[in-house]
Amino acid sequence: IESQFSDVVSSLGKCEMMLRTPIPLGYTRYSVRFLWIWLSLLPFALVNKFAEFGVNTWWEDKPQPVLVFAMLFIGFIFFSIEDIAVQIEEPFSVLPLELHQKWLRQDAKQIETM
Repeated sequence: IESQFSDVVSSLGKCEMMLRTPIPLGYTRYSVRFLWIWLSLLPFALVNKFAEFGVNTWWEDKPQPVLVFAMLFIGFIFFSIEDIAVQIEEPFSVLPLELHQKWLRQDAKQIETM
């Protein structure tokens, strides 16, 4: 029992160290800024490719929103990845730790009764 208690205390110490280790604010800011700039400039790089998309088709003379839909899709994917990265930086605000805390309390009460 002593070794299990020692393992729990060691794991708790590691979790507290992870929680208190700050992620530099500049990391998050610069990654978001880079993502905005990259997504803002991406249409200029893709406009030539998508301009040829409707050539020799029945919608050739109609407006082609393909680039807009492509940019919305790419933006959604990359901002989702960025949001996941922010959540990984602060795992304890996202994880359902109340259940684990309840289990640890029950185990501690069982150990006390022994």
